[in-house]
Order: sequence, then structure tokens, then C-alpha cells
Amino acid sequence: MNLFQVARLTAGFAGFFTLAQLPPFVTALSGPTSTSQSPCTGFGVSLAVGSVVAVLLWLIGRKDRTQIFRKETIAVAGLSWFLAGLLGAIPFFVSGLLSNPIDAFFEAMSGFTTCGATVIGSGGNMRLEEVAPSLLLWRAMMQWIGGIGIVLVFVALLPAMGVTAKNLLSSESIGVATDSYQPRAVEKARHIATIYIGMTALCAMLLVLIGGFGWFDAMCHAFTAMASGGYSTRSSIAEFHSFGGEMVLIAFMFMTGASLAVIATHYRTGFRCIGKLVQSAEFRIYTASTILIVTIITISLMRAGLDLGTALRQAAFNGVSIATSTGYATADFQAWPPTATIALFAAMFVGGCSGSTAGGFKQVRLLVILRLLGYTLRQFVRPKSVERLKLDNEVLPAAVVSSIIAIVLMWFVTVIVGAVVVSFDEHLDFVSSLAASASMVGSTGPALTSVDPVSAAFVVVNGGQAETVAGITNIGPFGGYGELHGWTKLVLAVEMVFGRLELLTVLALFSPYFWRR
Repeated sequence: MNLFQVARLTAGFAGFFTLAQLPPFVTALSGPTSTSQSPCTGFGVSLAVGSVVAVLLWLIGRKDRTQIFRKETIAVAGLSWFLAGLLGAIPFFVSGLLSNPIDAFFEAMSGFTTCGATVIGSGGNMRLEEVAPSLLLWRAMMQWIGGIGIVLVFVALLPAMGVTAKNLLSSESIGVATDSYQPRAVEKARHIATIYIGMTALCAMLLVLIGGFGWFDAMCHAFTAMASGGYSTRSSIAEFHSFGGEMVLIAFMFMTGASLAVIATHYRTGFRCIGKLVQSAEFRIYTASTILIVTIITISLMRAGLDLGTALRQAAFNGVSIATSTGYATADFQAWPPTATIALFAAMFVGGCSGSTAGGFKQVRLLVILRLLGYTLRQFVRPKSVERLKLDNEVLPAAVVSSIIAIVLMWFVTVIVGAVVVSFDEHLDFVSSLAASASMVGSTGPALTSVDPVSAAFVVVNGGQAETVAGITNIGPFGGYGELHGWTKLVLAVEMVFGRLELLTVLALFSPYFWRR
């Protein structure tokens, strides 16, 4: 392991995170003063600290120009997320928004990993509506940066540092591919960035024109919708009372759950790239599973007493939000009937397509596992039959299938181990421990909590927030993680990074063998 190379590359990321705070800093300078928050001071201190960190890291590795190998790129890809959380937390803590540094780190890490879990509005922290606009903008920007991937954001600058970028891109897993499956990685990354920026601008304009949002709210929600992040400027999207806004967000949440990588691969063909996306088996199963989830929730809500229109509206928005790991909410879905909550819980695991901003273990892996199950059944009935597993007319090598099975198993093991660890926090019960762990690894944000049945039945029909079981913290869509112990938040923050980097990169960092020369 060449630590000098790691320091030199990480210096660039530190500089990027620091410069990214300039827009909210300018917003803070031009905004009204507040007695409870000092965003100007927060961003000023953060800019100073970030600059010092970037310079020190650069000085450590400035003279090293040796070849960069896989170990160094994995280390940079993994460590950059923890560095992002530390630097991104400074404005929240120094400004006075979050008095607990662990809360500030949790909020920043949740932003950069696009998880969307928040401590604001819980644990004695101020309500979201009281947060200064500059800090709201920084929350949204963190998710937008994290959604495109810190690696993809920085890829245009890597050649100037003598890095080809291909190895660094491969550290953020895309689909089931190997390194050789990603030709012209830098060019593809730039196409993804172009698509991402264009869709963000379109989403903001439509939220203003169709949803009736103000430009600031529209911009913040375009950032977080495109990132599948879920940070909002309000406690609930329902507070905007905008049917048009919900429809726009549903459309863009669904689109960001599709594979931007497939579109980027066929970018030069123009609108034909959409046809290539629709023809892919992964997009078809993604569409089918999303429709299935919305249908199940709609039927479940109608059986609970809602009319078809209201049930479909709530099911479509919240179902797509959880299926794409965005985390927006217009209803307290943890109060919904068991059938609906089970569907949402399953959606937390799978997530969107590979090469998208969504979390989960990805639809392509679900598709391969389903085909493997069908293959196993056919082999059991006809042992002498010869058959190969294919994906979009390409034969899947045995090594790829094995790695998919291994990653999915590791995914479930990580969720279970995480649930066991956080269950030692007396604020969580069995349901909330398991849901919180799944939500962090799946980058969803809000989780599920045990609620009072009488309260839940009332909330489903009349709206509002359900009462949780006595002694259990509400970590649902209208709750927060602020009341949990500090060590619990740190565990959950690490799980966020596990999910964002799809396990292997972070697991490598915790391996002693990885750091040996």
C-alpha cells in the first residue's frame, strides 16, 4: 500500500468538498441573520479547515509519482466517503444547528451517501422548518454530489493528477460487470454527469411550472430527487399540497432508479439510448416490481378504508420513493396495514437498477438470482439438460454468478449483524432495529417502527402521525434518529457507507491484509 499516493489523491477530494461549500456560504452571507444559527461562521470555519486538510495531504504525497494500483484506488474510494462526512459535518456543528458532533457527522454522512436519514427535528434538535436556507442548500448539495458519486464528480480532474480513473470508477460497483466490462470509463462517466445535470435542471423547472414550488424549494428537491436522497426543505412533501409536484417527483424518482450507465453507454445514438434501456431485462423487472409494489399497497390501503384515488396517490408516491431508496414521504407509512409495510420493507432491500443513483442490492442481481433459481429447478427435473445463464443475450460466467450470490448474501448478513448491534440501544425494538439496519444499508433513510394499532388505524384514514409503542423512538418517515445513542448513530453511519459502496470496498478497508505492502 502506497500511503503517499493515497494522501495525494485524497487531497483532491478534500479540496473538492471544500470548494463545494462556496454556494451555500454565499447564500449564508446574503441571507438574514439568526440568533440560534450562525451559518456564515460554520461555512467559514469549514472552508478554512478543509483547505488546511487538502494542503497537508497534498504536501505528504506531492513527490510521489509512482504507478497507482488497485489497492490505492480502493483505499481512496473508501476513505473519501468518511472524509466527506467529517468535512461536511463542520457547518452543521459550528453553525449551532446541531450541538452534538456525532449528530453533525451522522447528518453529513447520510447526505453524502444519499441515505436521507436525519437527526433534525428529533433528540432536542430544531425542526426542519427552522433551519437556515444556506444549511438546507448544503444538505441538498451533499446528496446531489453523493448521488452522482464522488468518484464520478471528480473523474474529470483525475487525469491532471496522473490517474486514468478507470480503477477508481470500478471501486464503486456498477451492475454485475468486471473491470474489463467497462470500456472508455472516463468518457462514460462524463456522459453520466451530463445526463445527471440535465435531468436535475429539468426536474427543477417542472417543479416550478407544474408543482408550483418556489425556485429554492424546487432546486433543493431536484438535487435530492435526482440523487435518490430524500432530504427535503419540509417535514413532509405533503406540506406543499401539490398534486403536480408529487407527479413530477414520482416521474424523476422512477427515472433515477433506472440505469444511467446504460443510457450513457449508448449516449451517442441520441434518443435510441432510451430504447436500449427499455429493452434491457433489468429495466423490465424494475418496472414490473415497481408496478407490483404500488398495486399491493393500493389494494391494502383500499381495504383499510381509503378510496381508490387517495390510495393510489399515496401508494404511487411512497411506493416509488422507497423502491428507489429516495425516502420522501407524504404519509406515515409505518402505520399502514401489514401487507403494505412488508412490501415497503422488501423494496428497501432490492432498490433500483445497477448504474443508477438508487440504493439496494440492485434489480440486476435479483434478476440473476431468479434465473438461477429457475435454472436449478429445471436441472432438478431434467438432470441431463444443458443450459447457460444469460442476461440480455450474453452468457454470464460462473465467476460473475458466484460473486452476485456472495454479494447478496453479504448484504443480508450485514443487515442482520447491524440489526443485532443496534438492538442494544433501548430506544429500538426488534422491528425498528431490523428496519433501521436495512434502511441504512439500502440507503433509504426512514425506517419502520412499531406503532399503536388504534392510532395507526386512525392515521391511515385521516392522516397525521401515528404514536409509537411506549419507549420506542420514532424513526419512521415523520420521525428521526436524534434520540438514539451516539454509538448507535456511528454504527448506522458506517452501514450507510457499506451500502453506498456495496460492501466490498469498505470490507477491504477493515482487512489487515489490505494494508500490507
